[in-house]
Amino acid sequence: MTHCVPPHTSANEPTDIMLFILFLVLTMDALIIVRHYTSRDAFVCSDYSPCVCEIYEPYGLVVHCGGAVDDKLPVTALDVWKVFNRTKVRHIYWLDLLSLATESESSDIIKIPADLLNGKSVDRIAINCTSIVGPLRLEIHPDAFRSSLHHIGHFEVAGCDLSRLGFEFLANSTRLISLSITRSINFRGFPPMAFLARLRSLRIYECLDFQHWNQIADRLPLLESLFLDGTQLGDRPVNKLVNSITSSPTGNETLQQLSLWENRLTRIPDGVSSFKKLSYVNFFGNAIRTIPKGSLAFSPDVRVAFLILSKNALTDIEPGAFQGDFSEALVYLDFNRLTRFDSAVYEDMLQQMSYVTSTAGLYVHNNPFVCDDCHLSWLIRDKRHLLKRVHNGRCSNGTLFENLNPQGYDHCLS
Repeated sequence: MTHCVPPHTSANEPTDIMLFILFLVLTMDALIIVRHYTSRDAFVCSDYSPCVCEIYEPYGLVVHCGGAVDDKLPVTALDVWKVFNRTKVRHIYWLDLLSLATESESSDIIKIPADLLNGKSVDRIAINCTSIVGPLRLEIHPDAFRSSLHHIGHFEVAGCDLSRLGFEFLANSTRLISLSITRSINFRGFPPMAFLARLRSLRIYECLDFQHWNQIADRLPLLESLFLDGTQLGDRPVNKLVNSITSSPTGNETLQQLSLWENRLTRIPDGVSSFKKLSYVNFFGNAIRTIPKGSLAFSPDVRVAFLILSKNALTDIEPGAFQGDFSEALVYLDFNRLTRFDSAVYEDMLQQMSYVTSTAGLYVHNNPFVCDDCHLSWLIRDKRHLLKRVHNGRCSNGTLFENLNPQGYDHCLS
């Protein structure tokens, strides 16, 4: 997969980075869940009103229902049922239920009825319960998606009160591999259901009252991607969680992506280097101050894809902190407090990146590097060819690394 490099010039750079990463993750999700459509309906949108249909090549139809704006009337679950009863296309790629209206103004419950799809099938389903008064309660009939249980690959809920939600409606699913729970409350944890043991991707975002972290390793043993973002857990719960996964029978063998941004971390979790297939790590927006030797040692059998440490409080990185194959990696250390750029920390990584023609690179924008002593001589004077892999390196006085005079380091020992 070709990696795109986000711009590093705007004032909103941390936000830009996270939007880029989110886009990348969603793209990878689509690639994982995509099906072969050779025996399905042609990609033609008929009249799905009051929902909206669009064609999402090469995957299929995307149908958006709800989210009333301007002069559009609100859409209820019953309206959605009527849409699928009327339309003829047997399969769509993505059904997006955007802030459905309740059946009556006095109700605070969104009820998804039995056979919502009227015999149709869907690959991805997303339900959003956000309202102006806060999360609405979500209730899903056990047979709501029965016609699609052998097709659903991804299910997500956002902005919902989950106090009435069990997972019975997914209990007989056979192809579900991705589950996402976003900005929701009263999530009661993961029931002991067989489908959870097949999940490959779990995303929990800004669910601040969720307390069932100990269930993840036990009930989702085959996770390849774990995104626990904006949950504000802190060091101790994260360490406990990571160690429980590494000590599970399969956890350290399967996990490939780990995202823990905005979790009030002050250090790298202890068990990160234990994973044998991990190639994507995201610690964006924490309070990590130092990276000790070996704390980010990746397995030599994998190529690191992303290592994101942007917007922390980094002041020190020990020699040997980064270990592994970084030949195709995008490494982000921008928006920190680093003052040194020592060869013992970065040279091996940059040397690996220099051997390939990919977009591998080290991003270090907005660090107050001191450039008037000898710690930069190895890069500016001796191995200047590695500069092309260092993006937006800048001294505390504003001088770019590439504009530094190599002769200014002639007095430094090699």
